[in-house]
Amino acid sequence: MNDDRHSHEALSFGMFFDNPLHQLQKFDISRRSRIQNQERQAKEARDIVESFVDVANSKMRGIHGYSRKLREPVLALYNHVLQVADEIPPPIDLNFEVFETNPLINALFVNSRDINKLFTINPCVDAYLRTHDKCQVPVLYALLTATKSEKRTLGVGLLGDEHIRDVPLQAVNFSRHKIHIPCDTRAKLNTTLKEYLFIHVVALVKQEMMSRMTNQLFKPGDDYYASRVKSLVNPEVYLNTLLEYIEIPDNLLSIDKVHLKLSKLGFKLEGDDRQRANEFDIHELTWSNHIRSVVLQIAYVR
Repeated sequence: MNDDRHSHEALSFGMFFDNPLHQLQKFDISRRSRIQNQERQAKEARDIVESFVDVANSKMRGIHGYSRKLREPVLALYNHVLQVADEIPPPIDLNFEVFETNPLINALFVNSRDINKLFTINPCVDAYLRTHDKCQVPVLYALLTATKSEKRTLGVGLLGDEHIRDVPLQAVNFSRHKIHIPCDTRAKLNTTLKEYLFIHVVALVKQEMMSRMTNQLFKPGDDYYASRVKSLVNPEVYLNTLLEYIEIPDNLLSIDKVHLKLSKLGFKLEGDDRQRANEFDIHELTWSNHIRSVVLQIAYVR
């Protein structure tokens, strides 16, 4: 009986120490996981800033504390780009059958042959397909962009069931179709799209800063040294000006969802117009240089 009592006491004594030890082990694992996560996030932040510097102006690395100064605004810009990318709808099929049934695709292209032509003459796609067998990549994922233009013109309208000539109409046209970032999976397109948008935004930032430097001419009679110190040639002035320029990410890239109702001839129709029409939504990006692009993710069966 004493043996049983001693065994029970030993078991209780072991459990007394085992439970705190177990909790301590869980705490240590949680702490190490948290530290590893913080280190991973810090590395990702550094990589994003360095990618920005690589494209925008690598000379900024000569400025003391450049990474610290850029970190917050660049990460804000990067996260904004991610949000914009997430607003672009998922890939839609692009083929002959879809041209017949999808009002958006039907409006974007004049006929189904233009779809195939787009993939045969695009250098980006051609280079990709040369290195990927059809069996390896049966479906090609990519980003499609186009330019939407509108023009006031005279055409035939409907008044009830009666056709009226010389009616002022708004013609909508889509042109300059381009394929970008071809990929072999939807997941890869999702990742590459975000990288593409971010790099393109930063490239436009660089273009703007270079334009400002070019236009910042020194006047005859100015103190040359003093003028240079205050100009964008001075790395500190350059960085501060850059930080001001990227302060509002929405000014560098924005996205709008636009609803359109177009006749088969491409004219805008009012909501109560009973003509045969394509009615759809488009998503348009507006870049910092005020250029607008219709964007959609596509899946093309080879």
